[in-house]
Amino acid sequence: MKTRIAVVGTGGVGGFLGGLLARFYEHSGEVEVYFVSRGQALRNIRERGLLVDAQEGRFTARPKAATDSPAEIGEMDYVLYCTKSYDVEGAVGQLLPCIGPRTVVLPFMNGVDGAERIRRMLPATEVWDGCVYVVAYIVSPGHIAEHTNGYRYLFGSATGDPARLAELERIFERAGIRARLEADIVRRVWDKFAFISTVATSTSYTDKTYGGVLGDPADRADLDSLLAEFQTVAAAKGIVLSEGIAGKVIAQMERIPADTTTSMQRDFRTGRTTEFESLTGYVVREGRRLGVPTPTYDRMYESLRGR
Repeated sequence: MKTRIAVVGTGGVGGFLGGLLARFYEHSGEVEVYFVSRGQALRNIRERGLLVDAQEGRFTARPKAATDSPAEIGEMDYVLYCTKSYDVEGAVGQLLPCIGPRTVVLPFMNGVDGAERIRRMLPATEVWDGCVYVVAYIVSPGHIAEHTNGYRYLFGSATGDPARLAELERIFERAGIRARLEADIVRRVWDKFAFISTVATSTSYTDKTYGGVLGDPADRADLDSLLAEFQTVAAAKGIVLSEGIAGKVIAQMERIPADTTTSMQRDFRTGRTTEFESLTGYVVREGRRLGVPTPTYDRMYESLRGR
């Protein structure tokens, strides 16, 4: 019986992962790969496939089917959820025809609240945790590019079926995807969130580049405060972050070109929908719920909410 995989979202993260899967398994008798997309991207994928400009070169990926109506493709073994965090409830509601008793949902999203929200919506469904390190973006609808030195898709679950976890890892490995099953996936997800939340919040609030934030004493002090508040909230939730996480975040920022901006910052600049509630608001709300003060997060949250 064929393993059926739906990749939800054909932007940078989902388009690259789905493209690699669809390319390898296009003529496979074992795995079928489906895309859930919409708009012009969907139309282009149906007409000519998904065009991927990867570090290894250009290729075209053709899924078994691409649709904006999950009912057309039915139940899946794995649903790889790769969309922005701001419309989880609406998107997951539309995916119900893909969810059966054997379905596993694996989100690859920014932040940590996406998986929590999916679990609340699908309490009877196995939902794993995922974390991705990739620089990939939309060139045009149905055309994505990847420019990463060593991309990684990490996933895992403390309560998941070990056989299913190993099966998906093998599916990724056979397709040449740098994916790894992580025993401590929660720590990996939260370590990444420590970087994304604090840096996106700081750069969006100041509307400065990485170098601009690091080079201004007041902004750098605020960034240090964000990191301290983040660690306190994580500890109150029982999350064990990697040792020295604050220093690692700063060191990572220093390795990245000084003129870099964050995607949330760019979304604020252009008036697009942002992931602000997942990356900034989540820490504020969890702090309040747990009785942990987050004054720097609070100040930046209120300022950004008014934009």
